[in-house]
Amino acid sequence: MKKLPAFRGFAALFAEKLCFSVSVKKMLAAMPPLLIAVTLLSVGTTGQTRERTTTTKPKTAEQEVRSVITRWATAVKNRDTGALDSIFGDDLFITDFNGGTRTKEQELDILKPSPSTKTMSVANEGLKIKTWPRSAVAVATAKVRMVHRTAGRDSTMQMRYTSVWEKRGGRWQLTVLQTSRIPNK
Repeated sequence: MKKLPAFRGFAALFAEKLCFSVSVKKMLAAMPPLLIAVTLLSVGTTGQTRERTTTTKPKTAEQEVRSVITRWATAVKNRDTGALDSIFGDDLFITDFNGGTRTKEQELDILKPSPSTKTMSVANEGLKIKTWPRSAVAVATAKVRMVHRTAGRDSTMQMRYTSVWEKRGGRWQLTVLQTSRIPNK
């Protein structure tokens, strides 16, 4: 019996282990060793050299509004009127906890940096957001707890609010806000 070169013998053994037919064994035995090596290497690496592409799911309207509300709280805490100006719609209408009403300009004036009062924290609790399919409107409700420091003393204020958000020009803006004060216990 004629001895096959080691690599051709390996190819025959490989075919035998994979239950190939006799004709496949003969074909593999006749292949030049270099071709066998290239074939085996390409079969062994198929799928390993492909780039993995991960697609990120687009954010839902609720996630987008939740993100803007987080930025709103941060901007109020930092008294960042530039950020607030972009978050507030130009036609913002506010009904405050005393029954008064305010516009965007008036709200920005109230929230501008103050040398005597610092906002220490703004935290939304129990945030609920309602959106509608194929709509650019969302309604959010939450309880907000704010801590202010004036003359070295901290004071806490809690309010429940309902806010209306509209997606305009690709971004969500606050257009209506109604607040109700929650008495401190």
